Amino acid sequence: MTSTTPRTRTTGTHSRVLRRLGGGLATTALLATGLIATTTSPAAAATRASIVSIAQSQLNNSSRNHEQPMGSGCNYYTGYFRTWKSSSGCPSTDGVQWRDSDWCADFSKYVWKNAGVRYANIAETDGGVLTGWAASFKNYGTKYGSWHTRSSGYTPQPGDAVVFDWDGDGDINHVGIVKSATSSTVYTIEGNASDRVKENSYSRSNSDIVGYSAPLGIDATPDPEPEPIDYGVLDFTLSDSFDSNTNTRPVIK
Repeated sequence: MTSTTPRTRTTGTHSRVLRRLGGGLATTALLATGLIATTTSPAAAATRASIVSIAQSQLNNSSRNHEQPMGSGCNYYTGYFRTWKSSSGCPSTDGVQWRDSDWCADFSKYVWKNAGVRYANIAETDGGVLTGWAASFKNYGTKYGSWHTRSSGYTPQPGDAVVFDWDGDGDINHVGIVKSATSSTVYTIEGNASDRVKENSYSRSNSDIVGYSAPLGIDATPDPEPEPIDYGVLDFTLSDSFDSNTNTRPVIK
């Protein structure tokens, strides 16, 4: 990348274009360097391993891996996201006031959000797809093209969200995080399973499983930092008139 001291006097297309674009000292000063560069910082990508690791860490966290009191509905994960829920009788830990609610979706969203899954950090109050409802994880997959029904034969991957319909009535009742899978069995880590964070396993043909939503942005290589854009030397005239190619004021004193 090189820089060239701009000439203070010129004629032609470049000068007319810049006067029309700028028409003032502020724009002229910005362009006086003769070149412009743009850069962006690469974003860190989530990984399937990081999703499972976070889910596992919550399973092992005895200060928040179960309701307090047991059976009360008071849980850390709803308190983390939805402060408008009732806190009556609930404790507070790690700076979070626990809240009373069904919380399988809040747990799964917590795991995805803290692993850096794309769009999992958007609050439901700001239009985020993921909410306190288990069905929102199917909605996520449907909206972003990562939804797989159980009957499709899709092999669940670590970090996927698995959703369940316990009653077979078409309503999704529960969601968990896939830890691993074999040809016949899917292993999960779930919130609000018997009032706690718990590991479970299911036959992949279990009719209670509706399907799986894969998280977005997984194992993606961050976009490389773009090359600077060199616009070359910008010849221009600093003039008080839009119809003149003659300097009336110097560019650099």
